[in-house]
Amino acid sequence: MPPDLTPLMRQFRQVKQRYPDAILFFRVGDFYEMFYEDAVEGSRLLEIALTSRDKHKADQVPLCGVPYHAATSYIAKLLKAGRSVAVCDQVEDPQTAKGLVRREVVRVYTPGTLIEPDLLAAGEPNYLAAIAPGSSGAGLAWLDLSTAEFRVVELRAPWADAARDELLRIEPREILVPDEEAERLRAIIGPTAAAITPVPASTFHPAAAQTLLLGHFRVASLAGFGCDDKSLAVSAAGSLLQYVNATQPGASLSHVTRMQVSAQGGTMLLDRATQRNLELVRRAVDGQVSGSLLSVLDRTVTPLGARLLREWILHPLTDLAQIAARQEAVADLHGNLDRRSRLRTALRGVSDLERLMSRIVLGVANARDLRALKDSIATVPAITRVLATCKAPLLHERAEAWDDLAQLAAKIEQAIHPEPPASVKEGGVIRDGYNADLDELRAVSRDGKTWIAQIELQERQRTGIDSLKVRYNQVFGYYIEVTKPNLPRVPAHYVRKQTIVNAERFITPELKALEDKVLGAEDRIRALEYELFDALRREAAGCAPRVQALARTLALADALAALAEGAAEGGYCRPELMRDDTLIIKDGRHPVLERQDLPGGFIPNDVLLGGPDHRLLIITGPNMAGKSTYLRQIALIVLMAQMGGFVPAKSAAIGLVDRIFTRIGAADNLVEG
Repeated sequence: MPPDLTPLMRQFRQVKQRYPDAILFFRVGDFYEMFYEDAVEGSRLLEIALTSRDKHKADQVPLCGVPYHAATSYIAKLLKAGRSVAVCDQVEDPQTAKGLVRREVVRVYTPGTLIEPDLLAAGEPNYLAAIAPGSSGAGLAWLDLSTAEFRVVELRAPWADAARDELLRIEPREILVPDEEAERLRAIIGPTAAAITPVPASTFHPAAAQTLLLGHFRVASLAGFGCDDKSLAVSAAGSLLQYVNATQPGASLSHVTRMQVSAQGGTMLLDRATQRNLELVRRAVDGQVSGSLLSVLDRTVTPLGARLLREWILHPLTDLAQIAARQEAVADLHGNLDRRSRLRTALRGVSDLERLMSRIVLGVANARDLRALKDSIATVPAITRVLATCKAPLLHERAEAWDDLAQLAAKIEQAIHPEPPASVKEGGVIRDGYNADLDELRAVSRDGKTWIAQIELQERQRTGIDSLKVRYNQVFGYYIEVTKPNLPRVPAHYVRKQTIVNAERFITPELKALEDKVLGAEDRIRALEYELFDALRREAAGCAPRVQALARTLALADALAALAEGAAEGGYCRPELMRDDTLIIKDGRHPVLERQDLPGGFIPNDVLLGGPDHRLLIITGPNMAGKSTYLRQIALIVLMAQMGGFVPAKSAAIGLVDRIFTRIGAADNLVEG
């Protein structure tokens, strides 16, 4: 490090050495500043002016900066450009700091570790994934830090195709790989929009990973998670947890309370070709959601429900009992418009509880987030009343085992101002009447001058000195001034502070106490408000498992209601599911294309397969005759049925399938004709 660096630049260099691959946002006053190569790259990517520090020197330091209050939008641009951002904040008050203000990295923003609403798509997960290759197979783990969803799967060799299929299904934003095998794994993963991040191979060490997971979940064994015999999956999961801990220094990850082994055998297998050709959640031609099956089925009214419905589309069930349970719930809501409408209306008042709780636990939620949590909890009674009237067990049983979190909601209502500011450190967050000390400080701040006048009058009456005055200067603060002829009447408890030509100045314990309150009231108000808010936020964080359970119930209700709403709008029927090879569809329709403005409308089609006499259909016809559309239509109807929903047909009898194969050569853009 050059010896002639200023203390600030030396501090910057020391921090930068620990985060060489990230662009460092270094807090200086009201700006995050970038220096040296970070400034050059940052100014180019953010399209902001590049200037320099120490312009009078020959070796000027490149510099650019962004306002700290607008940092999120600039961070989003850098993430979109494929860069990570380390945010280095001032961690002590500049007014009380001795010498250079201490700074520390408080957060590293990477594509897979985002929790801010402005940086996330509401209806989509934001997964961080990790691959741990081994001689017998590979472990794959994925975590959505914003919702606390944590899953693992262990793939047997040869595992490359299965890994690619699963990665396409979960669409991670970032994939961790051991640095020693980064190039080989890049080739295996193939083209992807995810950022591939090499991390030290030691991060994947099985013993270290297991120890980390045991400590995090506070258990003696991972058997309860179904992972006791899945060392590669454990290695991948441990690497995720270690990476998240490194990017969120000091943050609690207590909202990540469970790790699930991804179901193998309980859901339909959909390989990359099938996912792409059927355009389940994105169009094949441009990656847009519009024109996909998801765009047709998504009638959800909450982000929670939207993400769950997306998962159902990508993981159709193969268990007949589970499918029947969903079907019955959809039928219950489908057959009762009033019940469905009341449920959906109540659900519209629910915020994204999963992501709210993640921000609360990670200590970045503001007062508006707590109000949103309270408002969401307030919808529970109305939702409970609707679910209690349902006949389907999947819905009715949720009403019987309901945790309404009423005490937490009441505490937030009592504490948080109805319209709090976005910042939690500038005051205006806590209601009057919540805390006696805060109310007194506010009264001091508001009525300080009146109190000073009252003391002046009180002391005049007590001493009989009509010329006594209470005054203020920056050296002594508040003081009592008594002219020299009146000094014999000065009470013994007055403490002399200064003698001037015609008078003397005194203080009293009462006046000193009031001075301390008045002069520091605003600072103490802000500090106490933040202390009270943070205590309430930590109390809410302690309720994370309960809120997450509530969120899962609300997501389930929303997804089922959405399927019922879509079925009612589209004129869908309830399919009959069975265990044989039957596939009989009467007047089936393509769920996406029938929504398009087609000349003459969409022409329904039948299909009859199953039994010894109907094993195979050979479909012929000229180009653009609809062969591919017919194939996709049948596949989508089967998939929708095994999601547990209704299907676009007059009637349908469908035997369970465990896999859908599509090898459709035509690169059709069906939505655009």
